Amino acid sequence: MAQAKARQQSQDPYGQEGKTLTSRVQRLRGWVGSDPSKLPELADALVDLTAHRLLGHGYAAAAEDAQDSVRRAGELLAASGPIGPYTSISDAARYVTAVVHLAAIQAGMGMPDSAGRTIELLEHIREQLREQRLEVPLRPETVIWALSCSARAALVVGDAATANANADAAIVRLAESDLGDDPDTAYLAMDVNRLASDSRWAARRAEEALSYLLTAKDHYDGVAAGRLNEPGRFSPALVERLAEPLFGLYRDMADRLAAMGEVDLGLATRRSMIELLRGLTGRLGDPVRAQLAAALADLASDLSQLDRLDEADAASAEAVAIMPAESAAVQDLRSGAVPLGTQLITWSPLPPTASYAATTATSVNFKIVDLAALQRAGRQRTAAWLAAERPEAQRLEQHWMEQARIELARREAERVQADRAAAEQRAAERAEAAEAERVEAEQRAHAEEAERLERRRRREERMEAHRLELERREAERREAERLKAEQQELERLQAEIDELERREGKSPPQ
Repeated sequence: MAQAKARQQSQDPYGQEGKTLTSRVQRLRGWVGSDPSKLPELADALVDLTAHRLLGHGYAAAAEDAQDSVRRAGELLAASGPIGPYTSISDAARYVTAVVHLAAIQAGMGMPDSAGRTIELLEHIREQLREQRLEVPLRPETVIWALSCSARAALVVGDAATANANADAAIVRLAESDLGDDPDTAYLAMDVNRLASDSRWAARRAEEALSYLLTAKDHYDGVAAGRLNEPGRFSPALVERLAEPLFGLYRDMADRLAAMGEVDLGLATRRSMIELLRGLTGRLGDPVRAQLAAALADLASDLSQLDRLDEADAASAEAVAIMPAESAAVQDLRSGAVPLGTQLITWSPLPPTASYAATTATSVNFKIVDLAALQRAGRQRTAAWLAAERPEAQRLEQHWMEQARIELARREAERVQADRAAAEQRAAERAEAAEAERVEAEQRAHAEEAERLERRRRREERMEAHRLELERREAERREAERLKAEQQELERLQAEIDELERREGKSPPQ
């Protein structure tokens, strides 16, 4: 049974259906060039493909085909002339659906004001159809997207009353068509409940906002089915689709729980998101890293407000290490958050023509929905959830605080040990420096003594050389004097001999 469940989880019927629809559109585009009669079939295929992508939040992938869908649907609607009694209902329904799809894409890509204007453009066509007593049968999901776009546009301009009226109508359409129970439309159910939560939050109805958001989270968790805990087992396309709503949904849940005083539950929700994002960074890259950095920065802010500064510093340091907190990618992630309203807002339900009630009844068997009963059941369920989850969240936060205390003690012990090791290192370095200085002093003394001895030796050598030079000079002087004396003596003897010879030469002979 476990293996069968694993195989089922690894399969991606949504992706397979998308490939089938894409192939069909490509094939029909090739045929239309030679067979214009295939144009209605191509227009319907484009509508089906765009709707499929919207149900999986494939907004970027759907954008180009959605524009082509509007163009071709518009051509078919205009082919029979101005809107009148002979206008084809199917052509009108196709065109309205294509325009709603385009608006839903705009809203999904962060342009709710443009989405609202796109929906407003349909009012002229709907009015013309009503004048001809023609009602366009739209699919329930198309109606829900149209109402959602109007609600999102109203939230942007701060019109909480209009946003809530449209959100209520979308909730009713979702419930009466049972789309909230269909796994294939789980993202649509999640989106409608998130919209209702945002609208209630803007109207300062925090408890109802939390109730709708909890329902949205249940829809999402049911689709994810724990698969994001092991992203490596699944295809990149499936992981990316499952991860797309994670940050925004869990962030809003954590923010709103904290704002309502459910601090432990808010922290637990944010920590769950962080753990999931950590596991996805290697698979999905920079977009998820930016989300992880933003989530850690939010966690640091929450902990700082609770004076749990050591934990806050750790979360903030991790956020900065992952991606600089001042980067545009991180900052943009907070721009879509809906602020809590400043005053309690009331509103009236939309009239049937505005809420598309009449246009949907012909295509689906609807059940009667009591919105007030749905809301009471939601509040009761939320109260039960809070009562059940608070103890575990408190236990987990106590665990985190204890872990933080242990970590702080460990870091303090490491700091003391590091200080002690540093002191020992400094003492060893000082001893080593003293020893080196002593050795250097000895070497310097030895060098100085050697130099002194060398100077003394050279001085003695010079003195000895000088003495020897003096003795040599004295010997030479004495030798010179001796030679001179001998020369003088020889000269004297020679003189005496000469004198004797002279005398003998003057004496008469005998």
